[in-house]
Amino acid sequence: TGVLHADPHGGNLLKVEVPGSDPPRYRLAYLDFGIVSYVPSQVRDGLVCAMASLVFAGDTAAVADLFGELQLIPEDVLNDPSERAALQAAMKLTLHESLKYPDVNDDGSETAVPVLLFDKLLDALSRLVPRFRFDLPPYFINNARALSTLEGIARTLDPSFNVLSVMYPTALNRMLQNPTKSPVVDETLQSLIRSKDTGRIDRKKVSDLLRDSALISGHSKRKVIFDVLKTRGGRKLIRGAIREELDERVVKAVFRRRKGTRSMMPRERGKRRFLSRYFKL
Repeated sequence: TGVLHADPHGGNLLKVEVPGSDPPRYRLAYLDFGIVSYVPSQVRDGLVCAMASLVFAGDTAAVADLFGELQLIPEDVLNDPSERAALQAAMKLTLHESLKYPDVNDDGSETAVPVLLFDKLLDALSRLVPRFRFDLPPYFINNARALSTLEGIARTLDPSFNVLSVMYPTALNRMLQNPTKSPVVDETLQSLIRSKDTGRIDRKKVSDLLRDSALISGHSKRKVIFDVLKTRGGRKLIRGAIREELDERVVKAVFRRRKGTRSMMPRERGKRRFLSRYFKL
């Protein structure tokens, strides 16, 4: 909805049992709505895209463009090549300081989920604001304070708490559903799954995105795919992947026939089997 309780300290939160739940389930109840912020849908879309671009792709150039589209940075800063380069370098440093990446195995695979150090992120962003003349609306300050407070409470109760694990389902679902039909959301999703060279869906990029999503959410890669299939955008993504894969196989089959060799295009026995092979489940 975009409505944010901007003063969520321990005295304003209650753990409430869901009536009739067996076994008992609980939800959070908020008290004292003296400070409430509203975040416009355009900004919510931009924040989701910024998080996805940084966490999944480390694409600071895309985030700089998003800041411009959200009118958070003056155009003269973004249009100045030296200032834009300085902004991207500063954002890379911010990413390095605020995301604690896990160890890497000998085969290059990661062993755990990156942890977002929210206090370091806020500290780094506070240095960027005056340097690049960010024009932050009041709700940004309220949001930052509220999120910092909530993360502190969560980490006090559970030292292993990782805010990325909580942010992931909402961010991925918003990108796939795109309820506002935002072109920015669609462009960001396409940039995460398509090759910059060919413009085609890149199987490795899709597989890496699903792997990272599975790591962050704690779910299996298979469950992430089936969750994706429940969304309109997810079904569109999978249809596009299947169509491009089959088109490529048809072209290869025609080429082989022209060379007088036997076609190697296999028969597909159902969507699930295809997906399992495509994404190496």
